[in-house]
Amino acid sequence: MKTHTFTYVACTCGHRGAIVQTYDPTPPAGWYHAWLRDLSSGGGYEGIDELFAETKPSCPECGRSLTPQDVVGRSELNEDALLKLARR
Repeated sequence: MKTHTFTYVACTCGHRGAIVQTYDPTPPAGWYHAWLRDLSSGGGYEGIDELFAETKPSCPECGRSLTPQDVVGRSELNEDALLKLARR
């Protein structure tokens, strides 16, 4: 079953966005994908946090590179919970 993890970030200029990760452990190989929602990918993060190093998020409003220090929250939904939200 797919699981979606949302990492919410806020820029110092006030803009907010999220890094969305999807995991599907279904055999044979399973898969993983991460993408940016309401963020740009022009950041310069080079630290040890793999999620930020992979996606390199930046603020689309002011261009500031976002880092793990900009995280304001996280949530996780499985496929069933996501479908229930979509039906509302």
